[in-house]
Amino acid sequence: MKSATPLPPPGNFIREDLYTRKRWRRVQYLTEQFWSRWRREYLLSLNQRQKWNQPRRNVQKGDLVLLINDNVPKMQWPKGLVVDTETSDDGLVRRVKVRPAVSKLDKKCKPESAASVLERPVQKIVVILKRQSKNDQ
Repeated sequence: MKSATPLPPPGNFIREDLYTRKRWRRVQYLTEQFWSRWRREYLLSLNQRQKWNQPRRNVQKGDLVLLINDNVPKMQWPKGLVVDTETSDDGLVRRVKVRPAVSKLDKKCKPESAASVLERPVQKIVVILKRQSKNDQ
């Protein structure tokens, strides 16, 4: 009738338990500290981060992107076309100018409103279609 996993020791161990005369509470507090730090510091270092270990292609003029908007559900993020890019000193694109897609057309299939240009940080866009360069063809 025993459980497969051992139950944690009874009680809530706090920092003041480190200075008590009761050795058992002191040992339990130090044990909790050890395992929480081991989980937080060592275990996470075993898992290699995949996202930023290899260089990736910069966003380029002509890429089709989704504009991330925190106030809108993901399936309703607007699409846009990158018009211009701004690079930093390290050569990476940090900001882009995007022309959002027009959803309303008149009877002659022309956009009803003039095309606006938004300036967004790269973290707030998702590239969905890369512009094909002459080398890719």
